[in-house]
Amino acid sequence: MKNIAIVILILILAGVGLNAWILAELSSMQGDVKKLSQQVSGAIEEIKKIKTAPSAPAAPSEPSEVRVSIDDDPIKGDPKASLTIIEFSDYQCPFCRRFHQEVLPSIESEYISKGKVRYVFRDYPLTFHQQALPAALAANCAGEQGKYWEINNFLFENPTKLDIANILSSAKSLGLNYGEFEKCVNDKKYESEIQKDIEDAKKYGVSGTPSFFIGKTEEGKEMTASYVRGAQPFQVFKARIDKLLSEDDKG
Repeated sequence: MKNIAIVILILILAGVGLNAWILAELSSMQGDVKKLSQQVSGAIEEIKKIKTAPSAPAAPSEPSEVRVSIDDDPIKGDPKASLTIIEFSDYQCPFCRRFHQEVLPSIESEYISKGKVRYVFRDYPLTFHQQALPAALAANCAGEQGKYWEINNFLFENPTKLDIANILSSAKSLGLNYGEFEKCVNDKKYESEIQKDIEDAKKYGVSGTPSFFIGKTEEGKEMTASYVRGAQPFQVFKARIDKLLSEDDKG
Protein backbone atom coordinates (compact mmCIF):
# COMPACT_ATOMS: atom_id res chain seq x y z
CA MET A 1 0.00 0.00 0.00
CA LYS A 2 2.83 2.29 0.90
CA ASN A 3 4.37 1.78 -2.56
CA ILE A 4 1.03 2.50 -4.23
CA ALA A 5 0.71 5.74 -2.27
CA ILE A 6 4.18 6.79 -3.33
CA VAL A 7 3.34 6.12 -6.98
CA ILE A 8 0.11 8.12 -6.72
CA LEU A 9 1.99 11.00 -5.10
CA ILE A 10 4.57 10.98 -7.88
CA LEU A 11 1.82 11.05 -10.52
CA ILE A 12 0.09 13.94 -8.77
CA LEU A 13 3.33 15.93 -8.58
CA ALA A 14 4.09 15.14 -12.21
CA GLY A 15 0.62 16.33 -13.22
CA VAL A 16 1.09 19.55 -11.30
CA GLY A 17 4.49 20.09 -12.96
CA LEU A 18 3.06 19.37 -16.38
CA ASN A 19 0.26 21.87 -15.86
CA ALA A 20 2.72 24.48 -14.68
CA TRP A 21 4.88 23.87 -17.79
CA ILE A 22 1.85 24.11 -20.07
CA LEU A 23 0.77 27.36 -18.42
CA ALA A 24 4.28 28.77 -18.77
CA GLU A 25 4.40 27.86 -22.45
CA LEU A 26 0.98 29.39 -23.05
CA SER A 27 2.08 32.57 -21.32
CA SER A 28 5.23 32.69 -23.44
CA MET A 29 3.21 32.14 -26.62
CA GLN A 30 0.82 34.92 -25.65
CA GLY A 31 3.83 37.23 -25.26
CA ASP A 32 5.15 36.23 -28.68
CA VAL A 33 1.73 36.76 -30.27
CA LYS A 34 1.50 40.18 -28.66
CA LYS A 35 4.95 41.15 -29.98
CA LEU A 36 4.07 39.85 -33.47
CA SER A 37 0.81 41.80 -33.40
CA GLN A 38 2.69 44.96 -32.50
CA GLN A 39 5.17 44.39 -35.33
CA VAL A 40 2.36 43.87 -37.85
CA SER A 41 0.61 47.03 -36.66
CA GLY A 42 3.87 48.97 -37.04
CA ALA A 43 4.38 47.65 -40.55
CA ILE A 44 0.84 48.62 -41.51
CA GLU A 45 1.43 52.16 -40.24
CA GLU A 46 4.64 52.42 -42.28
CA ILE A 47 2.80 51.27 -45.40
CA LYS A 48 0.13 53.93 -44.79
CA LYS A 49 2.82 56.59 -44.50
CA ILE A 50 4.43 55.50 -47.76
CA LYS A 51 1.09 55.57 -49.57
CA THR A 52 0.17 59.04 -48.34
CA ALA A 53 3.63 60.59 -48.68
CA PRO A 54 4.14 62.77 -51.77
CA SER A 55 6.19 60.99 -54.42
CA ALA A 56 9.68 62.36 -54.99
CA PRO A 57 10.39 63.67 -58.47
CA ALA A 58 12.33 61.27 -60.66
CA ALA A 59 15.98 62.13 -61.08
CA PRO A 60 16.57 63.45 -64.60
CA SER A 61 18.42 60.90 -66.73
CA GLU A 62 19.40 63.45 -69.34
CA PRO A 63 19.75 67.24 -69.62
CA SER A 64 16.40 69.01 -70.05
CA GLU A 65 17.97 71.76 -72.19
CA VAL A 66 21.37 72.27 -73.74
CA ARG A 67 23.04 74.63 -76.18
CA VAL A 68 23.53 72.72 -79.44
CA SER A 69 25.19 73.62 -82.73
CA ILE A 70 24.10 72.63 -86.22
CA ASP A 71 27.77 73.02 -87.24
CA ASP A 72 28.18 72.84 -91.04
CA ASP A 73 25.98 69.78 -91.45
CA PRO A 74 23.28 69.11 -94.06
CA ILE A 75 19.92 70.82 -93.58
CA LYS A 76 16.61 69.55 -94.92
CA GLY A 77 13.76 72.05 -95.09
CA ASP A 78 13.48 75.83 -94.86
CA PRO A 79 16.67 77.23 -93.24
CA LYS A 80 14.46 79.88 -91.61
CA ALA A 81 11.91 77.44 -90.19
CA SER A 82 10.67 78.22 -86.67
CA LEU A 83 12.03 74.99 -85.17
CA THR A 84 15.09 72.82 -85.68
CA ILE A 85 15.58 69.10 -85.11
CA ILE A 86 19.18 67.93 -84.93
CA GLU A 87 19.78 64.20 -85.15
CA PHE A 88 23.03 62.47 -84.18
CA SER A 89 22.93 59.23 -86.11
CA ASP A 90 24.77 56.10 -87.24
CA TYR A 91 24.11 54.46 -90.63
CA GLN A 92 24.63 50.96 -89.22
CA CYS A 93 22.30 51.50 -86.25
CA PRO A 94 19.01 49.55 -86.65
CA PHE A 95 17.17 52.01 -84.40
CA CYS A 96 18.33 54.91 -86.57
CA ARG A 97 17.08 53.05 -89.62
CA ARG A 98 13.71 52.52 -87.93
CA PHE A 99 13.40 56.25 -87.27
CA HIS A 100 14.21 57.08 -90.88
CA GLN A 101 11.75 54.56 -92.24
CA GLU A 102 8.86 54.91 -89.79
CA VAL A 103 9.01 58.36 -88.17
CA LEU A 104 10.93 60.86 -90.29
CA PRO A 105 8.48 60.60 -93.25
CA SER A 106 5.65 61.79 -90.97
CA ILE A 107 7.76 64.66 -89.63
CA GLU A 108 8.62 65.61 -93.21
CA SER A 109 5.03 65.62 -94.44
CA GLU A 110 3.55 67.40 -91.42
CA TYR A 111 6.28 69.91 -90.54
CA ILE A 112 9.36 70.02 -92.77
CA SER A 113 7.48 70.27 -96.07
CA LYS A 114 5.32 73.06 -94.60
CA GLY A 115 8.28 75.19 -93.59
CA LYS A 116 7.72 74.76 -89.85
CA VAL A 117 10.76 72.61 -89.06
CA ARG A 118 14.25 72.25 -90.45
CA TYR A 119 16.07 68.96 -89.95
CA VAL A 120 19.83 68.67 -89.47
CA PHE A 121 21.77 65.39 -89.75
CA ARG A 122 24.98 65.05 -87.75
CA ASP A 123 27.20 61.96 -87.73
CA TYR A 124 27.80 59.82 -84.66
CA PRO A 125 29.23 56.51 -85.95
CA LEU A 126 29.58 54.13 -83.03
CA THR A 127 32.96 52.46 -82.64
CA PHE A 128 31.53 48.92 -82.62
CA HIS A 129 29.79 49.50 -85.98
CA GLN A 130 32.67 48.94 -88.38
CA GLN A 131 30.79 50.15 -91.46
CA ALA A 132 29.31 53.27 -89.85
CA LEU A 133 32.34 55.55 -90.29
CA PRO A 134 33.01 54.59 -93.95
CA ALA A 135 29.31 55.15 -94.69
CA ALA A 136 29.43 58.56 -93.02
CA LEU A 137 32.53 59.47 -95.05
CA ALA A 138 30.75 58.46 -98.25
CA ALA A 139 27.65 60.49 -97.35
CA ASN A 140 29.70 63.62 -96.78
CA CYS A 141 31.54 63.07 -100.06
CA ALA A 142 28.21 62.73 -101.90
CA GLY A 143 27.11 65.97 -100.26
CA GLU A 144 30.04 67.65 -101.96
CA GLN A 145 28.24 66.90 -105.25
CA GLY A 146 24.82 67.97 -103.99
CA LYS A 147 23.61 64.39 -103.45
CA TYR A 148 23.72 64.13 -99.69
CA TRP A 149 20.08 63.21 -99.09
CA GLU A 150 20.08 60.75 -101.99
CA ILE A 151 22.93 58.73 -100.48
CA ASN A 152 21.53 59.23 -96.97
CA ASN A 153 18.34 57.47 -98.10
CA PHE A 154 20.32 54.79 -99.94
CA LEU A 155 22.39 53.94 -96.85
CA PHE A 156 19.38 53.61 -94.56
CA GLU A 157 17.38 51.62 -97.10
CA ASN A 158 20.23 49.17 -97.84
CA PRO A 159 21.72 48.01 -94.52
CA THR A 160 23.53 45.11 -96.24
CA LYS A 161 25.34 47.45 -98.66
CA LEU A 162 27.23 49.72 -96.28
CA ASP A 163 30.71 48.53 -97.30
CA ILE A 164 32.74 50.87 -99.49
CA ALA A 165 32.64 48.55 -102.52
CA ASN A 166 28.83 48.57 -102.62
CA ILE A 167 28.64 52.29 -101.90
CA LEU A 168 31.08 53.10 -104.70
CA SER A 169 29.23 50.83 -107.11
CA SER A 170 26.04 52.80 -106.42
CA ALA A 171 27.68 56.12 -107.34
CA LYS A 172 26.44 56.18 -110.93
CA SER A 173 22.85 55.29 -110.02
CA LEU A 174 22.92 58.12 -107.47
CA GLY A 175 24.08 60.56 -110.14
CA LEU A 176 27.59 61.02 -108.73
CA ASN A 177 30.82 61.65 -110.57
CA TYR A 178 32.52 58.34 -109.79
CA GLY A 179 36.14 59.51 -109.99
CA GLU A 180 35.65 62.48 -107.66
CA PHE A 181 33.51 60.46 -105.29
CA GLU A 182 35.99 57.58 -105.11
CA LYS A 183 38.93 59.90 -104.42
CA CYS A 184 37.04 61.75 -101.71
CA VAL A 185 36.05 58.51 -99.97
CA ASN A 186 39.52 56.92 -100.22
CA ASP A 187 41.19 60.10 -98.95
CA LYS A 188 38.82 60.19 -95.96
CA LYS A 189 38.37 63.85 -96.72
CA TYR A 190 35.63 64.46 -94.17
CA GLU A 191 37.01 62.43 -91.29
CA SER A 192 37.81 65.54 -89.23
CA GLU A 193 34.29 66.88 -89.83
CA ILE A 194 32.80 63.62 -88.57
CA GLN A 195 35.11 63.65 -85.56
CA LYS A 196 33.85 67.16 -84.75
CA ASP A 197 30.29 65.79 -84.73
CA ILE A 198 31.35 63.00 -82.38
CA GLU A 199 33.06 65.41 -79.99
CA ASP A 200 30.05 67.73 -79.95
CA ALA A 201 27.69 64.82 -79.33
CA LYS A 202 29.68 63.70 -76.30
CA LYS A 203 29.77 67.27 -75.02
CA TYR A 204 25.96 67.39 -75.21
CA GLY A 205 25.60 64.16 -73.24
CA VAL A 206 24.90 61.83 -76.17
CA SER A 207 25.88 58.23 -75.49
CA GLY A 208 23.90 56.33 -78.13
CA THR A 209 22.01 56.64 -81.38
CA PRO A 210 19.70 57.98 -82.52
CA SER A 211 19.73 61.10 -80.35
CA PHE A 212 17.76 64.25 -81.11
CA PHE A 213 17.72 67.86 -80.01
CA ILE A 214 14.60 69.93 -80.65
CA GLY A 215 14.47 73.67 -80.17
CA LYS A 216 13.54 77.06 -81.58
CA THR A 217 15.71 78.18 -84.47
CA GLU A 218 18.06 81.02 -83.55
CA GLU A 219 20.36 83.32 -85.47
CA GLY A 220 23.72 81.69 -86.12
CA LYS A 221 24.57 78.04 -85.67
CA GLU A 222 23.52 77.45 -82.07
CA MET A 223 20.19 77.02 -80.31
CA THR A 224 18.79 75.96 -76.96
CA ALA A 225 17.19 72.55 -77.35
CA SER A 226 15.65 69.69 -75.39
CA TYR A 227 17.02 66.16 -75.69
CA VAL A 228 14.99 63.28 -77.11
CA ARG A 229 16.77 59.95 -76.70
CA GLY A 230 16.22 56.94 -78.95
CA ALA A 231 13.89 55.94 -81.79
CA GLN A 232 10.75 57.35 -80.24
CA PRO A 233 7.37 57.11 -82.00
CA PHE A 234 6.07 60.01 -84.07
CA GLN A 235 3.70 61.14 -81.31
CA VAL A 236 6.64 61.94 -79.01
CA PHE A 237 8.14 64.27 -81.62
CA LYS A 238 4.74 65.71 -82.48
CA ALA A 239 4.06 66.61 -78.84
CA ARG A 240 7.40 68.43 -78.51
CA ILE A 241 7.06 70.21 -81.85
CA ASP A 242 3.44 71.29 -81.33
CA LYS A 243 4.24 72.63 -77.87
CA LEU A 244 7.06 74.80 -79.20
CA LEU A 245 5.01 75.97 -82.17
CA SER A 246 2.11 76.94 -79.88
CA GLU A 247 4.52 79.01 -77.77
CA ASP A 248 5.53 80.86 -80.91
CA ASP A 249 1.87 81.53 -81.77
CA LYS A 250 1.23 82.93 -78.29
CA GLY A 251 4.31 85.08 -78.50
